[in-house]
Amino acid sequence: MNKKHKLIIVGTLFSLLLLIFVLARLDWQLFLTALTQLSFNHLLFAILGILCIVLLRAFRWLLIANTGLQQFKAFWQAAAIGFLGNMIYPLRAGEVLRVLAIHHFIGLPFGKALSSSVIDRMLDMMMVGIFMLFVIWLHGSQIDASVGVGAVGVFIICVLILSILLFMADKLLIYAKKWHFQKHWQTRLLHWYSHGLQGIIDFRQAPYALAVVPITLIIFLGDYYILWQIMTAFGWTLPYSAAITVGVFIMLGASLPSAPGYIGIYQVAAILALKLYDIDSSTAVAYSVVLQLIQFAVLGIQGGLVTLYCGFHLSKDPQTVSNH
Repeated sequence: MNKKHKLIIVGTLFSLLLLIFVLARLDWQLFLTALTQLSFNHLLFAILGILCIVLLRAFRWLLIANTGLQQFKAFWQAAAIGFLGNMIYPLRAGEVLRVLAIHHFIGLPFGKALSSSVIDRMLDMMMVGIFMLFVIWLHGSQIDASVGVGAVGVFIICVLILSILLFMADKLLIYAKKWHFQKHWQTRLLHWYSHGLQGIIDFRQAPYALAVVPITLIIFLGDYYILWQIMTAFGWTLPYSAAITVGVFIMLGASLPSAPGYIGIYQVAAILALKLYDIDSSTAVAYSVVLQLIQFAVLGIQGGLVTLYCGFHLSKDPQTVSNH
């Protein structure tokens, strides 16, 4: 049994333990009562929000990869496949799937596709760190101080990694061009590495590079808007900051090993976050279940349809990327 299989087993067992803990304390009457009070109009806004966020994330990724707008459809398709992969496979395997997808859909060099995905996720982690600090400032007396240290650490690490990638890529590429290998797999890795560095350089030199920062902020605010709409669907009159708090707790939980789809993680995160707003645990579980079901339905159907429509075609040669 390799390390990957062990992580999958540990994650699944951890999720099961969380579910057992949640279900053992669940008041089924409160849970079902909360579900009967749902407003489907607000759920519709949440569904539309999810679809828009996928489009925005695809657009940001396209800007990072520094390709033309004519390739937007391919980036959206790859993003949809990635979301589907994260739902049904453990260890965020969807990140790898979307890189493979865009490589095969438009022939984007694998190294460049990979480096653009890394930058994409670094931007996310930086924004997570900022919103974590906001939540700590908002609920400082009710949250462990170690969480604040972790938030600062996440932010600093992401800034350092992103800065090194952006400002050292030229020198790293010069060194890479001096390397020579004999074995095929070593040469292939070198090509991926060189293409990845060149992709970072191209992104840094693009006139719209800084635009990805406000787009990332809009993406996160949109994510929290979705959470807030679902809160409103339950008839709660909570501030927008409650949605931010839930979102941050879910992101913290997502860093732990779990079953595919973060089953159990969402439930515990919702209980802990909504407790700060005097929402009982059974009602919080109802909220988390609705949130997960909507995300699973929208992202699952979208990703499934995209996969059926264009397939993955991994056995075929990648298409040739068009000129920018």
